[in-house]
Amino acid sequence: MFLIQKKIMVLAGLASLTLLGISAAKPAHEEKPVYKNLKVLSKNISDDDMDYVMESFSVNLGVNCLFCHPGKMNGTKYTFDYVTDQLQNKRVARDMLLMTMKLNKKYFNSPMTGLVNTRGRIWCKTCHQGSPVPILPRVK
Repeated sequence: MFLIQKKIMVLAGLASLTLLGISAAKPAHEEKPVYKNLKVLSKNISDDDMDYVMESFSVNLGVNCLFCHPGKMNGTKYTFDYVTDQLQNKRVARDMLLMTMKLNKKYFNSPMTGLVNTRGRIWCKTCHQGSPVPILPRVK
């Protein structure tokens, strides 16, 4: 009887140590990044929606992150300063986004919010067509 109890205790101890090892090996739950200095986009915007907006800017204007966000070398890693308003292009992009949201809401009854999870009829590509400067039709 004593031998059976001893085996059960050893197995319970091994199971406990195994569970502790597994829980210690799990990656820590990542916190959602807190976006800073958002003035048009909502502070509650999802990561997917933020990626969508930034990728839309990139594709529709034919630019990359450096167009609005200054970069810097941090040791061997290149990083971007997403918070600063140092570059005029970022300030203009913010104004343009606000303008398209207002136009979509007023003329197309689109429920535009700072979450930008609804696609409006008017978007960057409407005027920019892949160029950083809007391509406007010539007036004769």
